[in-house]
Amino acid sequence: RRRGVEARAMLTIANDNFYVDDDALKNTPSRADGVSEDVEFAQRAHGCELVLRASILLKTTQSVGCTAQVLLHRFYTKKSLAVFDVERVAMATVFLACKLEENNRKLRDVVNVFHRMKQRRRRRDDAAAENDDDDASLDHLEYFSQKYEDVKQDVIRVERHVLRAFGFCIHVEHPHKFVVNYARMMEQPKELMRRAWAFANDSLRTNLCVRFRADAVAVACVFLAARTLGMPMPRYPPWHDVFDVSAEDAEVMSASILALYVAFPGGGGGKGGGGGRTAYERLVKQPPPGSSPPPPPPPPPP
Repeated sequence: RRRGVEARAMLTIANDNFYVDDDALKNTPSRADGVSEDVEFAQRAHGCELVLRASILLKTTQSVGCTAQVLLHRFYTKKSLAVFDVERVAMATVFLACKLEENNRKLRDVVNVFHRMKQRRRRRDDAAAENDDDDASLDHLEYFSQKYEDVKQDVIRVERHVLRAFGFCIHVEHPHKFVVNYARMMEQPKELMRRAWAFANDSLRTNLCVRFRADAVAVACVFLAARTLGMPMPRYPPWHDVFDVSAEDAEVMSASILALYVAFPGGGGGKGGGGGRTAYERLVKQPPPGSSPPPPPPPPPP
């Protein structure tokens, strides 16, 4: 039995190998098609927002939304935003994530949820709309209409492209379970665990999931939570070294998460990129007691 457990563990580790280097992130297919870095950053974040809202409306587990976000980021390291619309990719990844997490939803429900969200966004942008909660004026998608059939077939087509892009290897690990384990191992308070969990949620809107392993991202989330809460962490030896993560890598990942807050301070649109440095400096200017001051933050990742 122990041999079987070890074999499954080795299989999980072997499958979790979809990572790209910085050069690949700077030269994505979208960049080759003329999509700027800022636009790609904003479009990926928008796709993740659609995924999260859809998973809530579909009443799925949190793991479905997390898995779909990772699949979306992975897909756009292989394919271009100029070729594949971010909304269609979000629909396909949610539908696929429901299957992967054994939380199945009908494709009809996925299509209807995304159609409803699109209608509400249009109404919100319409200055003449007075009541966003009035469902009577929403344009419902008829199940037997040609429009519904076209959307359904398009989602199926994109799902096949997603599977082919990954070589049908779609194992996904999330940092959340590592966050809980690390915090408990170091006997940290629940406040730090909750803050680190929130950072783990937000990290999925960045490209960290295709640059670092989930256990390393979890270390960065705990690192950032401790700094923002002003809580001291073990120094001898440095606690992050125990989990095979250097201080430099933890700072790079923290800057990437903070860049998201600067780009979208109120949940709206904005440019991605260089705001992470200012936020990082503000949050870690006064290090927690018992810890050494951090070095200057690295340039924010693309």
